[in-house]
Amino acid sequence: MHLAYVVNRFPALSETFVAREVRAIRERGHRVDVYTFTPPTEAEREAMGDEMRAMDATTVHVSPGRPSAADRSRLGAAMSANARFRHPSSGLGRLGRAFALARHLRETPPDRIHAHWPYATMVTHLASLLTGLPYSVSIHAHEVEHERGHFPEVFSRLQFASFCNRAAMERLLGTLPEAARERSHLVYHGVEVDRFTPLPMPTSVEPFRVLSAGRLTETKGFDRLVRACALARDRGAPVDLAILGQGDHEPAIRAAAESTGFTDHLAMPGWVPHGEVRDWLERSYVFALTASVGFHDGLPNVVLEAMASARPVVLSPLPAASEAVTPGVEGEILRSEHDVDGLAEILVRLASDPEAVRAMGQAARARAEADHDADREIERLIALHESTARG
Repeated sequence: MHLAYVVNRFPALSETFVAREVRAIRERGHRVDVYTFTPPTEAEREAMGDEMRAMDATTVHVSPGRPSAADRSRLGAAMSANARFRHPSSGLGRLGRAFALARHLRETPPDRIHAHWPYATMVTHLASLLTGLPYSVSIHAHEVEHERGHFPEVFSRLQFASFCNRAAMERLLGTLPEAARERSHLVYHGVEVDRFTPLPMPTSVEPFRVLSAGRLTETKGFDRLVRACALARDRGAPVDLAILGQGDHEPAIRAAAESTGFTDHLAMPGWVPHGEVRDWLERSYVFALTASVGFHDGLPNVVLEAMASARPVVLSPLPAASEAVTPGVEGEILRSEHDVDGLAEILVRLASDPEAVRAMGQAARARAEADHDADREIERLIALHESTARG
């Protein structure tokens, strides 16, 4: 099987799951060509490991082009479809990239095009119209609520859509005709359970380190997490916090630590290579994330990585939180994203009960294996590609 992946930015340090998906499909003997519109910056390339650098070297950068003679017979259909997209991006830019992508695809025609993220999906839709090649998409939590004006047009043509969690799938399907359900499939990103294996708890009970990770944006709620950890420390729990990631919200997070007297107990090492996340998990007791619940996140991959590493997780009530966590079993789900007091209470309780932390961690590992094994999920995705190709 020969697939062409189209991704807005690739490889991206904050979206390692796409690179992992491409690698897993290639490892199973299939060809995957990757096309992107925004390659990494030099600073991002310097931060990459060898595997991502190798992917970067083979990825094709697509710049806007002009229509070719091969586009003429289907140009009207593509222009009409482009006009039906409700999206703030430039229609001329989308069409220009579709012309260029179509030219690449005609040179080495794949069995199917597969797109990640809205802009890539729209360009892929247009390139599919221009070339006649079938396509499919992966749909993520953010776009079903905040960037969904293209879906009515897209679902008129795509062969299937895979969703990374059920909450996102049901949210979008509630806005589309019932026929869209037949082409919609739940395929979690999953976690590599053979790579993220159970870790022993730290040998010292102090500090009781809490770990979090992600882009440092307002929607991740890291300032709320800082305040909760500071409150837990005020209540007698020896809590420290490490936040892995980089972004524009870092000053606000540090300001929250300073205002609560927590600065000396906060570690912010910046972006950490994916392979080093495990080292931070090994030094931590609990993973926590107080992200906003408005479909900015569904079920972040780092949550599953923590669970596979036998760490309990404490989450705000994210749309898909219950798809991985049963409160009191694998961790806890807060009453709201703003429940700073509730999170502090949970941390105080867990810091005083290492056996409960250990038991939750073991349950988290079991849940990751049972419901979120990446190998099993990638086989589902490949089966979808193969079955629709046969169809």
